[in-house]
Amino acid sequence: MTAASDAGTRTPVVAAKVRVPPAAALPRERLQALLDTVWERRLGLVVAPAGSGKTTLLADFAARAGVPVAWYRTESWDADERSMVRHLEAALLAALPDVRGGWGTVEDAAAALDERPAERALLVVDDAHGLEGTPAESALGRFVEYAPAWLAIVIGSRLAPSINLTRLRVAGDLVEIGPDELRFRAWEVERLFRDHYGEPVPPDELAVLARRTEGWAAGLQLFHLATRGKSPDERRRILAAVGAGSRLIREYLTWNVMADLPEELRDFLVETCVLGRLTGPLCDRLLERRGSAGLLAELYRRQIFTVELDEADESYRYHEVFRSLLDRMLVDRVGEDAARGRYTRAGELLEAAGAIPEALGAYSRAEDWEAVRRLLGGQGERIASYAPAWLESLPPAIVRHEPWLELASARRARAEGRWSDALDAFGRAEAGFGASTIALVCHRERQLLRAWFEPSPPGTPADWSRILRAGVVREPLAAAREAASQDGVPPSLLRGLLALAAGDVIAARAEFAAARSRLDGEPMLAAACGLGLGVAGVLAGDAAAAIEIDAAEDAAEQARAPWLGWLARAASRLADDAAAPVDPAWRSSVDGARDPWGAALAALIEAWEPGIDPTADRPTRTNGATPSPGTAAERRVAAAERAAAEFRRLGAGVLEAWARGLVALGLAESSAPEAREAAMTAESLARAAGAPGARLLTYRAMRLVDEARGADYEALEATVTAEMGLVGPPPADRSSANRRVGVGPTVNGAADAPMLNGHSPSTVEGALRVRTLGGFAVIVEGRDLALDGIKPRARSLLRLLAVHAGSAVHREVLAAALWPEADAPTAGRSLQVAVSAVRGLFADALGGDGGRFVVRDGDAYRLGIDPEAVDVRRFDRAVADARQVRSRGGDIAGALSSALALYGGDLLPEEGPSEWVVELREHYRSTAVDVAREAAEAAGLAGDARGAIDACRAGLAIDRYHDPLWRLLIQARQAAGDVSAANRDRREYEAILIELGVPEAPAFTSS
Repeated sequence: MTAASDAGTRTPVVAAKVRVPPAAALPRERLQALLDTVWERRLGLVVAPAGSGKTTLLADFAARAGVPVAWYRTESWDADERSMVRHLEAALLAALPDVRGGWGTVEDAAAALDERPAERALLVVDDAHGLEGTPAESALGRFVEYAPAWLAIVIGSRLAPSINLTRLRVAGDLVEIGPDELRFRAWEVERLFRDHYGEPVPPDELAVLARRTEGWAAGLQLFHLATRGKSPDERRRILAAVGAGSRLIREYLTWNVMADLPEELRDFLVETCVLGRLTGPLCDRLLERRGSAGLLAELYRRQIFTVELDEADESYRYHEVFRSLLDRMLVDRVGEDAARGRYTRAGELLEAAGAIPEALGAYSRAEDWEAVRRLLGGQGERIASYAPAWLESLPPAIVRHEPWLELASARRARAEGRWSDALDAFGRAEAGFGASTIALVCHRERQLLRAWFEPSPPGTPADWSRILRAGVVREPLAAAREAASQDGVPPSLLRGLLALAAGDVIAARAEFAAARSRLDGEPMLAAACGLGLGVAGVLAGDAAAAIEIDAAEDAAEQARAPWLGWLARAASRLADDAAAPVDPAWRSSVDGARDPWGAALAALIEAWEPGIDPTADRPTRTNGATPSPGTAAERRVAAAERAAAEFRRLGAGVLEAWARGLVALGLAESSAPEAREAAMTAESLARAAGAPGARLLTYRAMRLVDEARGADYEALEATVTAEMGLVGPPPADRSSANRRVGVGPTVNGAADAPMLNGHSPSTVEGALRVRTLGGFAVIVEGRDLALDGIKPRARSLLRLLAVHAGSAVHREVLAAALWPEADAPTAGRSLQVAVSAVRGLFADALGGDGGRFVVRDGDAYRLGIDPEAVDVRRFDRAVADARQVRSRGGDIAGALSSALALYGGDLLPEEGPSEWVVELREHYRSTAVDVAREAAEAAGLAGDARGAIDACRAGLAIDRYHDPLWRLLIQARQAAGDVSAANRDRREYEAILIELGVPEAPAFTSS
């Protein structure tokens, strides 16, 4: 580490402390959306324990902010105001070189910043806990108060700083992100290992990993480091040892958490780890002393992996991974026998306090099986309903000899989707209870579950589960009429599920919305309702409904319903226009023997959205019959066939009808000769099963194979859409031709098939292009369409729809982006006026029907043109295609250069700093620079010095501060033998480094 010092006695500035760290390639949209609100506030605060991902989140936020970013990482020796202010000055002047320097106090800093024009910038103060209790911390609070409004400030810390946060909260000027928000959800864990680490982990192991680490970022990373390159068996062994058994985790927590604590707190943590629930009185009784409440509050304040359970009674628990470390430290300190004795004492105290699940956990850790049996005899029903996570740590022999534990195990297996395990456990619990009343409960739950695996239709429906089961056999809308309030399940929830099975998404959305208000205190049912609402919305063409699916996944995890959460994650593919094909390893990990419903539903979702494979061309014919291997049409057919076979085996005729419809559609998309017969068979099955929505798939298939009657089948599709609100699946081939084939619902329920001056849309679309990169223009037959006739907000609406070509944008998103200052009714009216203006623009230019190029999809709007007509979409495709060339061993340098040539400049410069475009603009700038770098590297490896030079110059024209491009450029000049040009570029590079405050340029050697 080196320090740069000003003249005189000024405090030296450590360069590393004011350097913005590189961003990770793992965007966490859920958290970024929270941080995005800081632009309207004064302060953002991210407070969480060590290893929670604070710095990574802040670095990602800084990278995508699209504004100048200053970064200051504090340390304990920045204790005085002068030292802190000097580092703030260094950080801010590096980002804002036009600001006057020479600061000595916070007031100097505020005055200098006030002189600057009010252009947005960001300051990140990381590791602010290093200033705890110092004059520098007080000065930082004053700086937050005095800083100009254009400077957004975000602080990352292990504990809340001692500044006036209450006033900021009351004023609505504070954005707070805590450990629960930073915790990785199960689907984020899946994405982390699949997309970031490139080592997918099977869903069942992911669920265990997420549960045992509680989504702690460092724990997940350390698990990855420990398992990288290991066999599946070795990975499972390491997974079983997550916690105290993991050397890497032990070392991390020991060095980064325990080592920094006072001895009193360390001892307290170790001695109280035997309590699964901690309160001041409980800890006092355990330790035979007083003052525990204050120590617990201090641990919570310091964010030492202490989770608050109930603010009213000031109860806490330790994070499971941390508690495992403390348990090991206790054993090292007193020995295993003495540790078991302390767990027995903890169990007695917890039992006396009424914390029965925690008491049972303590007795189990103490191996006090007599106490376990005694407690189960009196409190078993409560344990069975709770189904605690520590069940998996109990010896199987204990579980199998305790019917209450068997019942809890059965319910846990059911919640996790291990249906066959659940049935076996219900049977053992029923036998264990003998002739008691609870045995009848076990019998009933087992029979209800078993009915879902019997292919024959159930008898007369007696409760909500049997009504739902009957409704997926046939006639779901008729079954919905049998719905009544039973077992605490609102009939509207049941009717919503049955309407969804029938394909009536209009009715389903209304029923789910009605059910939601009645599900307070029922977290699992509320999660199911949210999932149904999200799926129904997406099937209705409402892209914004994907938010509901994500929220349902989170709610299912909170409700301890892992299978429901997994289903929500699978369903999220329905809302992903750019979904990749399903990984075969993931598909094989869904155990069809243990979870046939999960396997069947996953296959149905895969068939609906078979994924875009950038390595595959449009579907072709193989031997005149089936799609060529690897095409989306082939994937649709294969997945739908799997789903249909499984649903038939399960006796789910309604869902089989949907799967058969998708088989027919996939065959039609590939021009297979058997497509007509498959469509007719699927249509008959849909009618027989009472699944009217599934007929839309068969009509679409027939429209593709029967051109003579195409208009008739298109009208039938439009009728289903108008009556039920259902938008069909995306075409397997995402080309413009297929995009126009099924454009879905529009205004007044009519199909979108605009005829412009007597010509089909394809005729006009072929002559229509939209430019968004380097300046916005709508080009018709080579001429720019004049936009002066519509107001600025209407032009912004057209630009926003253009950059999302191919996708619908919900009206609320449009209103918030374009009229953020207006209330909802006013913004809605303004949106309608703008839509009318844009439609009028197209109508004037293209004829009376031209206005229908602005298409309404339910509560959303889209630009009804071929997405490939928009330059930014062509750039996206070219980049994706170029990067796939590498795997095929093709001309990667040429492909990347071709993609780079499509980048015409910044995205929509006319929009300036509008919030809705800033992130997208920076994304495309970064992508273009990355493409330039990759092209230069590839050209250099191929010995093409001229190609490398051209790629570097193109990238530096976009971002002249991109360090790797300067290095590659100089190396390419040297390789080309152009010494004078290399020296000239080196001097320019050195000048830029000095401008950035980096005093020394790297040395270069000739190739």
